[in-house]
Amino acid sequence: MARKKPPASTMRRLHRSLGAAAALFVVFMVLSGLAINHSNGLGLDRQHVSQPLLLNWYGLEKPNQIQSFAVGDDWLSFAGSQLYLNGKSIATMSGGVGAVHNSDMLIAAASDELLLVDLSGNLIERLPWGPPDAAELASIGTLDDGTVMVKSAQQLWMADTDLLSWTKVAAIEASPRWAIPEPAPEVILGDISQQYRGNGPSLERLMLDLHSGRIFGPIGILVYDLLALAIGFLAISGLVLWVRSRRNGKRK
Repeated sequence: MARKKPPASTMRRLHRSLGAAAALFVVFMVLSGLAINHSNGLGLDRQHVSQPLLLNWYGLEKPNQIQSFAVGDDWLSFAGSQLYLNGKSIATMSGGVGAVHNSDMLIAAASDELLLVDLSGNLIERLPWGPPDAAELASIGTLDDGTVMVKSAQQLWMADTDLLSWTKVAAIEASPRWAIPEPAPEVILGDISQQYRGNGPSLERLMLDLHSGRIFGPIGILVYDLLALAIGFLAISGLVLWVRSRRNGKRK
């Protein structure tokens, strides 16, 4: 009659269970460590993360709102504290209220200033919104002859040709075409989101964060510490099991 196999000891069962769980972790640590050691050769420091999910994880989220205005054949857009021409950042500007095309230049309006740029996006001048008795700008528009007008607390103002002097006008005296936000082409919106987020972390940074567990925050570091302790336990329990097997062999 065949002898029954003795039941595995508690340490042997625990060793087997932890070993299966820790094997994948050890393989990952080895592969990521090799990649980090050869980062320069692999070009990990020169390549950047572009996946939206990873960029969001690192806190590099898309702008909450992109407000775009068609100005002639171009697009001026406001996102965060930046002004973009056809998807390219050209200046800092917060609180954008509109943009118009005037002669050979583009005019972007914020609540407290006007920004003049040429058709290539080069800054011409930054003008503060100046009339002493005027409230913040609410919108900007142009008349049929190109004259620039703005609205401030339901009051209309007409600019001179140099945009340096402003005159109050009644609503019945002028009917400007006000700048109205429109959805820009998807290509432009994509370029703005990409620039707003920046290049993102390098692949080397990503590998270091994965290797150390820091990409998952304090919880990730704690889990990695527990896995490291589990591997230490495997080494000790394996040694104990080996010593026991040698002793049992000698007794037999």
